[in-house]
Amino acid sequence: MIKVLLIDDDAELAELMRDVLKSYSIELHAVHTPREGFAALEARKYDLVLLDVMLPELNGLQMCSKIRYSSAAYSDVSIIILTARTELTDMVVGLETGADDYVKKPFEPRELVARINAILRRSRAPEISATRALATDAPAMGKGGGGCEIVLECDVLQIETQRAQVLVNGKKLETTSMEFELIAALAKRPGEILNRDDLLGEVHGTNVIYTRSIDALIYRLRTKIKDAGAEVDFIRTVRGRGYSLVGQVKRTSQV
Repeated sequence: MIKVLLIDDDAELAELMRDVLKSYSIELHAVHTPREGFAALEARKYDLVLLDVMLPELNGLQMCSKIRYSSAAYSDVSIIILTARTELTDMVVGLETGADDYVKKPFEPRELVARINAILRRSRAPEISATRALATDAPAMGKGGGGCEIVLECDVLQIETQRAQVLVNGKKLETTSMEFELIAALAKRPGEILNRDDLLGEVHGTNVIYTRSIDALIYRLRTKIKDAGAEVDFIRTVRGRGYSLVGQVKRTSQV
């Protein structure tokens, strides 16, 4: 059974959601404050967190950022933001803070279930997502689907397509499937400038259709690469045009 943590100060909503989600084989545990939310994450492993924006003590976007960029074991948990806000800026900020998706209140239970299942399919099968994302350009990545190593000054960035993982100076990054698909798309055509529409077409299985969401994913990748110890920025921003991956490229084959 899928285990989901709801952090929302609306106790009535929590009770309604618990009954509905149970019929979809989703076990819901609800808490009502950020403090209780962090305690729950420390005490138990969850598949996904449903996080309301309007919370006491700490708003949901701040809490999302603290979860995603913490050193705790739960930092890679999938997160869906629940929000009554409809402005595009708020949605992009939610993604930039580390959320995987967002759902607008009020919402239909079936929509929420569909989004939960879509996110968990991506997080549980990154190799499948990576293979699909790279299938249209397999020859460029090497026979059978290879990878590449990019050297910029003293730093080395490795994208291993079959294992769906990214390494910086030998240190593995914890990336979401969307983040991996994005950097893999850049690695297929290193040095080329790819616009947001091009890159959005490479990110599969997401309900987020705004091209500006690519900026949020780029931000998260840059942060993770920097936190892993890289002193250079492998992802170049070309104002008004898009992004490119820079450095000396070496194609690699993988078993």
